[in-house]
This record gives sequence, C-alpha cells and structure tokens, in this order.
Amino acid sequence: MSVQILDIVVYSHDGEKRMLSLKPGKVNIITGASQTGKSALSDIIDYCFGSGECHVAHGPLRLRVAWYGLRLQLASGEAFVARRCPPPRAQSSTDYFIATGRTVKVPEASELRATTNLEGATTTLTSWVGIRDNLHEPPTGQRRAALSATVRHAVALCLQQQDEIISKKHLFHGTSDNWAAQALKDALPYFLGAVDDDHVRKQGELRRLREQLRAVERRLAEIAALRGDGATKADALLAQARDAGLTQEVTPTWDGAVSALRAVLKTPLASVDVTLPDGMEFSRLSTERAELLQAQRRIRADIDSARAFSKDEKGFSHETKEQKARLATIGIFEGGEPGHTCPLCAQDLPTENAPPEVAALQGALTDVASRMESVARVEPHIENAISALEVRLQEVQQSLMRNRTQMEAVRSANTAVSEAHADSAKKAHVLGRVSLYLESMPDVPDTKDLEGQAESIRAKCKQLEEELSDERVQEQLASIASLLSEKLTKWARELGLEHSEYPMRLDLKKLTLVADTVDGAIPMSRIGSGENGVGFHLIAHLALHQWFVQRSRPVPHFIFFDQPSQVYFPADKDVDGSMGLVPDDDRHRVQQMFRLIFDAVQAVAPGLQVILIEHADLNEDWYRDAIVERWRGGKKLVPEDWKRDGEGAAE
Repeated sequence: MSVQILDIVVYSHDGEKRMLSLKPGKVNIITGASQTGKSALSDIIDYCFGSGECHVAHGPLRLRVAWYGLRLQLASGEAFVARRCPPPRAQSSTDYFIATGRTVKVPEASELRATTNLEGATTTLTSWVGIRDNLHEPPTGQRRAALSATVRHAVALCLQQQDEIISKKHLFHGTSDNWAAQALKDALPYFLGAVDDDHVRKQGELRRLREQLRAVERRLAEIAALRGDGATKADALLAQARDAGLTQEVTPTWDGAVSALRAVLKTPLASVDVTLPDGMEFSRLSTERAELLQAQRRIRADIDSARAFSKDEKGFSHETKEQKARLATIGIFEGGEPGHTCPLCAQDLPTENAPPEVAALQGALTDVASRMESVARVEPHIENAISALEVRLQEVQQSLMRNRTQMEAVRSANTAVSEAHADSAKKAHVLGRVSLYLESMPDVPDTKDLEGQAESIRAKCKQLEEELSDERVQEQLASIASLLSEKLTKWARELGLEHSEYPMRLDLKKLTLVADTVDGAIPMSRIGSGENGVGFHLIAHLALHQWFVQRSRPVPHFIFFDQPSQVYFPADKDVDGSMGLVPDDDRHRVQQMFRLIFDAVQAVAPGLQVILIEHADLNEDWYRDAIVERWRGGKKLVPEDWKRDGEGAAE
C-alpha cells in the first residue's frame, strides 16, 4: 500500500485542532452545503504535499488556521506531516513538522514546531510514496532540462478540484500550466512503469561505462600519438616485404605488422651464386655491328653509283646510234662535188646557205662510230662490278644477322644474372629498411588488451542504450495505453458517454482522453456537454489508479474528486442534499457515476482510497455508509469560534 490519508487536521492559533478522519482503502464522502470548506480540503492536501504556494482561499480558512496537517498511512507504519499556514501577506511557508512511527497519533498544537523545511519535506514525502532515484532525459534536440519525478508530480494524478473535474481542456490537476503539463508528461513513463526502477541505475551504469570508454580511448590515442605515423610505415614495409617474397603475412593491426616485420628480419637471405660477365663480348659484337652497318651503307652507295653510271652509258649509246644513222646517208654523194651545189637539183646555192661539206660529215660519222665501240667495250665491266657489289652486300647482311643473334644470346644471359642480383639486392634493401624501422621504433605498450576492453565496453554501452532508448519507452507506453483503453471503453459505455461506441484511449503525449472514431481521433476537448467531461475525468483517473495499485507504482493511492455531480446537481439547487428535484434520468446517471467509483475502489481494495466531496446525498445504503461527515447546519471545516489572528498559535 502506498500513501493514503487517515486524517486531515487544521490547528487554530490558540491551540485547538479540528480533525477529519478518513478510511483507507475505501470511498470517503464529505457532503454538505456550500461555503463550508469542503473544496479547501484538496488545497490543504496539495499544500502539505509540498506545493510551492498555499492555494487555500484567503479568509477564515487561512486567517483562523495556524497549521495544516495530514496523518498518513504508509507502506509500513504511519506518519504525520504538518505545514505552517503562511502569514496573511505571504504565499507559503517552508516550516514543516514531521513525525513517523509504527502508529502515530495526531499531535497537539503545542507539539508542532519546524523540524524541516520544504525541500526536506518534499524529499521525505517522495520516499514515503516509494519514488526512487529516477531521471527523464529529454530526446536529442530538445533543450529542456532532465527531470527527476517527485511527489509533486505524483500528486497531480491524485487531485481533481471542482473546476478541474469539468474541464474539457485539461485532464490532470495543475496542467493548465504548460510547464507543469510538460513535467507530468516527462514523469508519466516512470509512474506507469514504462521506465522501471532500474532505469536510473542503468543510466548511471551507462554514464560510468562511457567515462571508462573515454579513458580507454584516450589511452589508445596517446599510444597512437607515440607511434606517430608508425602504423602507416609498418604497413608499407610489410607490403614491400611481401612484394620481395620475404613474407606472405597480412594483418590489419599495427602490433601484428610489427610482429610480422620482426619475423621477416630473422629470415636468412640466400646469396646469388652467379658471376656477371665482364661485358667484352657484348662490346665487341656492338663494335662489329657498327662496322658491318657502315660497310652495308658504303656498298649500297657503290651499287647505286654503278647503276646510275650504267644508266647514263646506255643513254649515250642510244643517242650515238641515232647520230650514226643520220650521218650514214653521206655515202650517197660523190666526194669531189663542191659544197655550194645542191645534191638533189644540182643548182648553185648561195655561199652563206651552203651545207657542210661531205668530208666533214664523214669525219663526224667516223668519230661517232669510234665512241660507240668504246661504250660497247665498257658496258660488260659495269655489270660485273654491280654484281660483285651485290654479292658483297649479301655477305654483310648475313654477318649482321649472325651478329644480332649473338648479341641477343649475350643480352639474355646478362638479364638473367642481373635479375637474380636485382632480386637479392631488393630483398637486402627491404631487410635494411625493416631493421632500421624496428631499431628506431619507440617503446610503446601492446594495445591488444586495451582494444579488446574498448570493444567490450562499446558492446555494453550499445545494449544499455537500446534498453534506455526513447523508442523502447514509447513502445512500453503504447502497450500500457492499449491495456488501459479496454477499461476506459467499458466504463465509458456503462456511463453512456458520447462516442463510447468507439474505443477510448489516453493520449499520454497530449494528456487527454481520445475517442478513436471512424472520422478520426476526437479528443476530449471536442466532445460536448459537461456530463461527458466529468465522465472522462472519472474513468481516466480510476483506470490509472487501478493500474498504479495493481503494478505497485509509486503514486499516492488516493484520488480526491470535488463534486462530480455538479453537472446534474448544481450548488444553487442544494437545500438539504436531497436529489428529489433532480429529474429521474439525471438522478440515474448520478447513481451510475457513484456506483462506478465504488466498484472501481472495491476491485482493488484496499489499495485505493477515494475522497469524494459532494452536495448530493443519495438515498442509498452503500452511499450513506461511505459518508464520513455531513457539513450542514453550521458545521464546517473551521469552526466559527476560532480566532482570526495569530494569538496563541502553537510554536
């Protein structure tokens, strides 16, 4: 059993006290006329439970009272908490008197004194309710501060004052204030059990693990800084060693690379047992090739010259033959004829036009014939010379082919030997670099264990982050809201509330009740009539408190309802509490409403207490048996004869 109220007590300034005794685990009805102090009871409860201000109306209830007090039933034992009434011009007092024990009597006024302050009392009340360490951290991107739920947030679920129970805009006490509404939204996951008592422990464990992870990562960063760019160098050297055939090791870590390089350094390097030639043969062949190429060019030039000469000679011979043929006709003339007579017509020719003499032409013919004979003698020698040059050219070309074959053989032999030496030199070069790196490497510790530790911490952090994630909490809240929806819908139908043919649910993000109709979700604020408003408030609070009781959640196990029948039986129609003037339909609805409250309390008895403030006085035994006091005929919370000033107040 969480906290329930056994007595509500007020103390006068001269040492008198007035007690209103209540029964735990039952419905307690205080009925009576207006202006008797009934509605002030919720303000007194709120004030004693740590309200920042005293909302008790200014008048006799404040001027005639020195202390307000509550005797409480705790999970184990009892407690009494009293708070000083603020002075006339003050909003509150921080003076608290607290007493606890297996059983606690209501103290006399003379016993009251300040034993703690508001902060201490709030902490104590929070622990009595069963609220443990808790912390709601807003989702990423939201600026509001983290919130720890206290008794102040829990009390908002327990009080329904006269103007609140008929409100269509605000379902819970004090949530007309936006800050209070947001605080309750943040606290509800804890009160409902979507966030369990281990949540804060897990949050603390997550913070501790994150600190530990940061420390390990800082150490790893320090080691990495000592290595500098060593990791890159080690990887590069290991790659060169693999390329040189010194190892086949592949490792992603610096430590593994260093170990592999140490193993490489221990590998013996085999020598290359070959002797490089001195290079004389290749040089000789190169010289020979140059000489052969020069001879080839010279012979080709000689052949070209001879062929050009032969071509010219043949042209001269052809021309000479034509001249001889033309001059051969001179033989038809007599050799003694003068040159000035035409040989055809025998006429005399002018001297200036006289043709050459026959003797001259015959001389020219003889000269041409002589030259033709000379050409005929030279032509065979030219052809022989060209043939000889071509034979020589073929010999030189064959020598070039032999020279090329020999040079390729020598070059191949030299390449094999060079490659063998180059491979050996490459390995020796890599080994030298590895040796230099290992000798100059700073002395850094092995990070294998640290890296394993970091990985283990990261895995634990990830698991806790998933368990503490807002998505997980929202899933739990949705499940709880679904379970509550069944009860809300059932009770809404019993009371005949509007839209009760559709499922009813609590919208925990908007702190309202919603009907899920075929036309969409209709919130409480859009559902008409005061009857519906009161009905929604009743079923929402009763369903929530049954959940709190059944799940042993840390919320005071009482609900204060102030005049739920006011929509059927307003105060201006109250004469003696009788509902005789109320129409039968309305009287039946009021009876259904009260019956629902009694049945809901009985279903979880003795876990839930309801304090019901009413004008109505039903003529039903079960209702009359629940009335703890009737305030009529001058009976009030604060007697009229109490003094109005501070004289005689208990200290």
